[in-house]
Amino acid sequence: MNIETAGAKLKQLRLERGISLEQVQKKTKIHLNVLRAIEGDALSDLSPIYLKSFIKIYCNYLGLDVKEFLGAGAAEVKPVLHAKVGRDLGRRSEKNAVVSKQAAVNSYIKSSGSGVKGSLAGPVKIFLKIFLRVILVVITLLLIINLFKFIFGAVKKILPKTSVRQVALNTKAALAPKQIVSAPKTQKAPPAGFVLGILPRQKCWVTLKVDGRLVFHGVLAKGRFESWKAKDKIELSLGDASAVELQVNDQRFPNLGRKGQALRNILINKDGLKIGR
Repeated sequence: MNIETAGAKLKQLRLERGISLEQVQKKTKIHLNVLRAIEGDALSDLSPIYLKSFIKIYCNYLGLDVKEFLGAGAAEVKPVLHAKVGRDLGRRSEKNAVVSKQAAVNSYIKSSGSGVKGSLAGPVKIFLKIFLRVILVVITLLLIINLFKFIFGAVKKILPKTSVRQVALNTKAALAPKQIVSAPKTQKAPPAGFVLGILPRQKCWVTLKVDGRLVFHGVLAKGRFESWKAKDKIELSLGDASAVELQVNDQRFPNLGRKGQALRNILINKDGLKIGR
């Protein structure tokens, strides 16, 4: 078959099989303009270097054997094309011919690239959709977690921070005034013995014996009120006489001596106290 009539034959076979030119382009990656030129026998617009390759790709797509389809004329492709291109492009310069060849190559490469991009477009879109959905789920979970934290923090601020120990202390404090007020009404006789209270104004070393038994030997911190109950007597020694204030039952002893003066063997009973020398 003559190469100049091969395009018309390819077009006839394509139409008989109900195939559109766009389908051929998608499968072969040959640009539509090149396919139209082949089927329209506009071979003068095509480079003879690439035309045979395009026809071979077209034949493979239609399931044709190139040698059987072109026959002996296949060997004449190059001379025939050169002759026809020479007649049609006789008035063109050699530079324009090279540009025309390069344009055909570029159009083929561009069509091939667009086909690859088109084949990749589907998986890329699916990946982007999955990625966006994952991002949306993560953002939603973060918003829900932050919302729960905010609600929990608000509720925690509203609820009172009361521990079991604080409840016990509050209950004891609430009952204490009633016990103090009601106690004198039930006491018809003074209690046996007496009570010694010590209120340190400053940190002070203290030794204390109750009814002959050592009950305290150490330092009382400033403001730490302590009291002891005795039947007969209390023996007291102080490292600084001016650092403490004593109270025996309801009787107060605010000044016991000079600042820095040590007092030893202070004898205390229900009648008062006696400072030894």
